[in-house]
Amino acid sequence: MALPALLIAALGELARRPAVLVATDFDGVLAPFVQDPMDARPLEGTIDDLAALAALPRTHAAVVSGRDIDVLTELTGLEDGSPVTRIGSHGAQSSHDDADDLGEEQQQLLERLTGDLHDVVEAHPGVRLEHKPAATVLHTRGQEEHVAEAAVRSALEVAQRHTGVKVLQGKNVVEMSVVTADKGTALKALQEKVGADAALYFGDDVTDEHAFEVMVEPDVSVKVGDGETAARFRVDSGEQVAEALRLLVRLRREATEG
Repeated sequence: MALPALLIAALGELARRPAVLVATDFDGVLAPFVQDPMDARPLEGTIDDLAALAALPRTHAAVVSGRDIDVLTELTGLEDGSPVTRIGSHGAQSSHDDADDLGEEQQQLLERLTGDLHDVVEAHPGVRLEHKPAATVLHTRGQEEHVAEAAVRSALEVAQRHTGVKVLQGKNVVEMSVVTADKGTALKALQEKVGADAALYFGDDVTDEHAFEVMVEPDVSVKVGDGETAARFRVDSGEQVAEALRLLVRLRREATEG
């Protein structure tokens, strides 16, 4: 399916901006959803196009994800030293700089929270936990709807019992973090740090709405798939995201090197 004409026009305008940041979510955008999250792989050419953009003058690129940054590095193939920034754990981790270690109280809170969530897993066989440096994540993908809903309710009840826990709900996932971070604050912080006067962001999940909500023109926000959104534009699939990235590489190269 062809890209929407209004999005093509917006990409053309973005490509001519003095300095730009191109950022995208990973799962459901660059990489199709799969049963085992560790089997997810980016669509062909997408990572190369992000790297090509990051190599152009006054152009920056990033992959933003709820994944732990080490896992994101493995799945994207973006090793240390890559010009493409990796932002993990919904903004709590970044390859652009070193994240602060947890304080003693935060570490103790995380341990208590995780212990209680193990009880949730035992009570709802089939759901699983993912452990991150500053968060514990409940995954329900592949479970029957009534099992998943019951597990999520129990997890939210656990989070409410612990002061200082930030909850982020996405597709088949509930992340409970002991630090305050979201994709919107992470995107804006990176944009300010690299000095970009406009940003492009692709996202498909409810957690990406944090990014869409802080973006204003000339920023270009793009929702992938169905659902209510604050994004200016919408595409149907990751394949269209790949097409948009290919187009932007050409447009930005013409604008900066032509």
